[in-house]
Amino acid sequence: MIQGMQYLAIGIPASVAVIAGVIKLRFRREFATAVVAWGVLPPRGIQPFTTGLPAAEVATGLAAIGLTLMGRQVAAVALLAPLFLLLAAGQAVILRRSVNPSCGCFGRTAGPIGTGTIVRAAALALLPVAAIIVF
Repeated sequence: MIQGMQYLAIGIPASVAVIAGVIKLRFRREFATAVVAWGVLPPRGIQPFTTGLPAAEVATGLAAIGLTLMGRQVAAVALLAPLFLLLAAGQAVILRRSVNPSCGCFGRTAGPIGTGTIVRAAALALLPVAAIIVF
């Protein structure tokens, strides 16, 4: 039961990372449009970012799932927590600098960045950490 709770608490954010990354890669043009609208990257940084972030999300999520299945939950959390904390911090910067910015989180279905978006990213960072501490 305890191990199952850890699997779930790590699997949820890991799956979100993989799904978000795949969607961003699939709808790269829409994601790039959102990134340009944020106004926080120089033009030459758009293409590397719109490829690099989704690839990092997919790789991190898959690695966390693999590590968890190998019984290395702490290592999985060490990958996931920084990813989602960085996403939350980035969203906070974008929200502060842009007017009604689209998050680009899930491609075409992305809504605007708001407090809820930042809280969601922080919760996805803290969920696996809490599972390691509590369970």
